[in-house]
This record gives sequence, structure tokens and C-alpha cells, in this order.
Amino acid sequence: MTTTPLERYLAEQADLAPVDRFSLCDVPRTGTWQDRIPLTAPVAGQQYAFDVNLDTCTGCKACVTACHNLNGLDEGESYRTVGLLTGGTAAQPFQQTVTTACHHCVDPACLNGCPTNAYEKDEFNGIVAHIEGRCLGCGYCTWTCPYEVPRFNSARGVVRKCDMCRDRLGAGEEPACVSACPNGAITITVVDTAALAEAVRGHTLVPTAPPSEITQPTTSYHSDWGLPEGLRAAGATLGGGKHSHDPLVAMLVLTQASAGALAVDLATGHHLATTTAALVMALLGLAISIFHLGRPERAWRALAGWRHSWLSREVGALGLFGGVAFLSVLTDSAAVQAVAAVSGLAGVACSGMLYVVTRRPSWRASVTLARFGLGTLVGGAAVAFAAGGAGSAGLVLAAGLAAKLVWEARFVWSGRVVHAPARFALGIAALVLAAAGAGAGLALVAVLAGELMERERFFTTASWTGMPGPKT
Repeated sequence: MTTTPLERYLAEQADLAPVDRFSLCDVPRTGTWQDRIPLTAPVAGQQYAFDVNLDTCTGCKACVTACHNLNGLDEGESYRTVGLLTGGTAAQPFQQTVTTACHHCVDPACLNGCPTNAYEKDEFNGIVAHIEGRCLGCGYCTWTCPYEVPRFNSARGVVRKCDMCRDRLGAGEEPACVSACPNGAITITVVDTAALAEAVRGHTLVPTAPPSEITQPTTSYHSDWGLPEGLRAAGATLGGGKHSHDPLVAMLVLTQASAGALAVDLATGHHLATTTAALVMALLGLAISIFHLGRPERAWRALAGWRHSWLSREVGALGLFGGVAFLSVLTDSAAVQAVAAVSGLAGVACSGMLYVVTRRPSWRASVTLARFGLGTLVGGAAVAFAAGGAGSAGLVLAAGLAAKLVWEARFVWSGRVVHAPARFALGIAALVLAAAGAGAGLALVAVLAGELMERERFFTTASWTGMPGPKT
């Protein structure tokens, strides 16, 4: 069959990638398509990075649509978002659209915090990629990343994120977002990582973004027109109000009370009933924590990142604690109980640090470690009081509750955290019972209920600032 010139032309075009077709054009190679990606790959000490021209970003979201379609993302899922910076005055209001995705940081916090080593940073091009097959769905990287780039996909039970379309880059093609932008607002550049480490000090990517020195993000935003002072990202102050993380709430309260019980019991008199109660609480807390995972069947991978992840260290320490606590019950040995108590307290410290390293202001070390430490004391004393029946454990509980309630009250007075009145009512009731040396069982119930309320607010009242764009 004879083909027409048009059919032959279309057939030829179907075999050529856009970059190949462009290379055949006899046009000047400046200021056109090739400027959107580097013509040479990074060398040692360099990496790829996004560069965004805010002056030409109109907020059309073509980049979002292209990213979604080319990467075959699920409904409602996106690796790239578009948000707003707003400000100015009533007479001269101002808004700026900002497109944002993964910043492929020099020191990626997602990688550092991952307990399963599900992230890798390509040594040749610097791209930070997520390995879905290793992910157990703990979602910890969604906290450690100050830009909230990784997003948990509940349907798949894993976290997913942008990889800069590295397969396309490897073939000389632009990433989907770069290719789709009608104004060329997004391009790929090569940056010097050593110089970047110094350049980001004291700076943020855009107004309200976290300090760049935390992870050294490589994305650059620039505007020849300039941005007015005092801009704020729409929705910049974020909270976890929709996410109480109930399995983690229960795990933290129960494991801390268990570790504290063994320590208080050693100090007030060794009782097998206390060590048994502590073991039951530890095992229950660890079992409940599995329900936080998107892929609980992969929980065994959680120790893989022990060299760099506080979550891995927490899992290891609390796992050891559970095993030694079991031996302490079998042997009824104070020496074994002491080892169990030390490993349990080490687990509590790891629990605190895994939140501290996220750099969330409300999870700073002075608050989080004090909160967990006092919770361990009062929870453990309540268990020892109820199981061992020792009067000295009741006195420890009363003193610990008094200290903790006063410590929590200062946040209420300052207006920084609002605790439910019921939480203080339960604490005061347990304090009265402990001081009177009566109603040990009721005191334990009141303490645990109050701690669950307090720990739930640890998550739901957490707030921080971030990049402009939709938040989950």
C-alpha cells in the first residue's frame, strides 16, 4: 500500500523522542527547550536540582497533572503540589503561587530516619528515591522530612514520593513537571553540594518554610521582581488534629508504664506481681504498635536502619526489654529485672529522641523527654502501687503525679497546649488515692486514662510551619 507523505512523517515522529526531534532542528540552542535540563550529567560533588522561577509560575497546575499522569499515581495522590504565599496590604494585596515537590536534599531527613533503609540517594546524580519494596508503612519519614514531601498511601500501605523522573532524565528527557510547564517555570539544574551547604545557612526556600540547614534542600526559588516582606504560606501553621495515631498513643503509654514499673519496683521492694504486670503491659503495647503500620507483615524489617534511625533503635531496645522482662518473670531475679528496667528506660529514651529529631517545635527535647520521663515515672509507680501494694510506691506515685500535673499546667497557663479538664480531674483523683494509700486499682485506671489523653494531645496539638501547598 502506498503511504502518503503525512503518514510517513507521522511514522518517523513516532520513533523519535522529543529531545531527538529537537536535535534535528536547525535552530539556535539557547533560550529554548534544552535550557530546561542540563546538557551534561553531574560530576563528583554535584547533583541535579529543581530550579523554579516564581515570576513565570501562574499556578495552572499543569505540572501536577503531568506528574500524576506520567507516574501513574493513584486517585488523589500527587508528588507535586502548588500552594500560595499571601501578604501585602489592604491597598496592595499580594499573592504568589509556588510549585513544590521533593527537594532531593543533600542530607535527606527521610533517609536518615527510615528504619528499613527504604530510601537511597544516588551517588552519581543526587536524586533521593524511595524503594517501595522495603517500606513497611510506618510513616516516620512524613515526620522527619521538614517539608512533608513523602506522603502515606493508605490504599497501598506505603509511603511514596517524587524521584525527579530519574528514568526520563537518564534518557535525556525532562521530568514530567518540567516538560508540562507552559511557561518554563520549572527547570533542572546542576548544583555544587559543598557550596550549597554554606549557602543555605540562615535561609529558607520561601517564606514560612523550615530552615534550610536542617536538610540542605537543593531546590532554588528565585524572582527577578522580588517578593514583599511578611509573606505567609496559606496553611503554613499545621497541626496533626486529624491524626491522633491511636496505636502509637497506646504503645507509648503502656511501654513507658511497664519500664517505669520495673524501675520503681526495684526501688521500693521486689514483687513478682509487679514484674508480671509490667511484662503483660509491655507485650500488649508492642502488639498494639503493629496496627500503626501500613504493612505490618514487614515489621521484621524495622531493625535494618539501627545505625541512623531512632525508630530502629526504639524497636531494638523495646524488643530487648520485652525479652528480658519475660526472663525476669521466669527467674524472679532482681538482677535480671534490673537489666530489663535499664533496657526499658533506654527504649523510652529512644522513643523520645525519634520525635525530637523531627525538629518540630512542640516536640523539642526539653518538652518531649520531660513528658516521656514523667509519664514513665507516674505510669510505673501506678503499676507498682496496684500490683505490689507497697505504700512506698503510692508515695512515689503521689509525688510523680504532683510534679507532672504542675509541669503540664504551665502549658495550659501559657496557652500553648489545651488539655481536657478530664485529664487533670483523673490526675488529681489518682493523686488523692495514692496519697491516701487506698484504691490502688482505681488509681492505676485513672493514671492510664489520663496519660492516654495527654499522649493523644502530644500528636494532635503538634504544630509546625511548612511549604505552601495542600497538607494531609
